[in-house]
Amino acid sequence: MNIEQLIVRSPCADLSCARFGKGRPLLLAHPVVFSKSYFAAAAETWGARFDCVALDQRGHGDTESDGPIEPGAMAADLGAVLDHLGWERAAIGGTSLGAGTALRFAVERPERVDILVQDLPGFGPGSSRDPARTERMAGAFQRADLEEAAHLATEGMSAPRARAWTEALQADWRHYDPARLGPKLARAMRSTAGWRILERWPEDLSRVTAPVRILAVEGDPVHPMAVARTMLRVLPDARLVPRVLSLSPEAIARQWIEVLES
Repeated sequence: MNIEQLIVRSPCADLSCARFGKGRPLLLAHPVVFSKSYFAAAAETWGARFDCVALDQRGHGDTESDGPIEPGAMAADLGAVLDHLGWERAAIGGTSLGAGTALRFAVERPERVDILVQDLPGFGPGSSRDPARTERMAGAFQRADLEEAAHLATEGMSAPRARAWTEALQADWRHYDPARLGPKLARAMRSTAGWRILERWPEDLSRVTAPVRILAVEGDPVHPMAVARTMLRVLPDARLVPRVLSLSPEAIARQWIEVLES
């Protein structure tokens, strides 16, 4: 499938985006330390049903930014992409960090969201990341030591899961020059470690008017099920679905398509 590369201007950022497929408009925001390649790896699956645009968020991939890496600015980036494409409304979703960005946008600009996907929402009232581990990973990224960063990211996992995660990270990072990517990801890790998506949690969730599909996993310490359950309770039109455990880009795309079309 043809993948079109775009640069979208946003305040203090030149956002690198990939566009693929035909159908309903869908804007995709990746997890921390991944990139637009997280979604583009399954472009054939996504593109059979949707006109997709996946962006590199600030501090990631090919996006260049000297502006803040904070929820309000990154939510505004989603609006800039919609404006560039001429999309008044779209389905919008994200994974982990991307879920936080998408949620903030849906709270601030609910009229522009047709349906919202919250894949592994983890920030809620604040980040659940371990600060010391975050800083160790950021240090490895700063040195452009992506092998050590992947080791730290998978610390404590079972051997099969650590191998799957390492392969997923390496598949994403191989698209970029480590010397340029590493310091970007170090800044992103440090900047997002203390993110608070909403000023008032969970009260501000009531400003979301679109249907919401939440994908979550029991026992994930970084993406607590309590966050997903709070969203399910407060959001007016929400559904909670067990998240597929596979890291296969195609498996993830198939589940998203199922919940988007349900």
